[in-house]
Amino acid sequence: MLRDLQAHEFRIYDRTRPPETMGPWYIDRLKQTTGEGRGHILVAEGDTGILGYASMLTRVSAEDERDEIPYTYAYVDDLGVLASARSRGVGAALLDACEAIAREAEQRWIRLGVLAGNERARSFYARQGYGEVLLTLEKRL
Repeated sequence: MLRDLQAHEFRIYDRTRPPETMGPWYIDRLKQTTGEGRGHILVAEGDTGILGYASMLTRVSAEDERDEIPYTYAYVDDLGVLASARSRGVGAALLDACEAIAREAEQRWIRLGVLAGNERARSFYARQGYGEVLLTLEKRL
């Protein structure tokens, strides 16, 4: 599933790691990141096994942002659903669970990142109530 997600993103953004390089090291990184950020790794299971996963941090600080006042927020670091399980509510259920955990952690905001060219994901997140707040613009030189 991780390699499938990476392959999809690699087609949109060619500076991501090639899908074949994704492996146990990435899971170790997720575990480390979630541990440091008071986070969680959530898994959605069905009759056929794992259908999707999400990793999230419950306390990310905006303290290092030069132009923002200090505050904290929750952050969905990763969300992936098997292609065969998409459009069946798996992603929405994972996102709902992330939001519930964020509320439990007394956060007022939850953020996530999505590639600008990933129209399907952007549409999904918009249907879930997420809107654009910060945009990064780039120009190839």
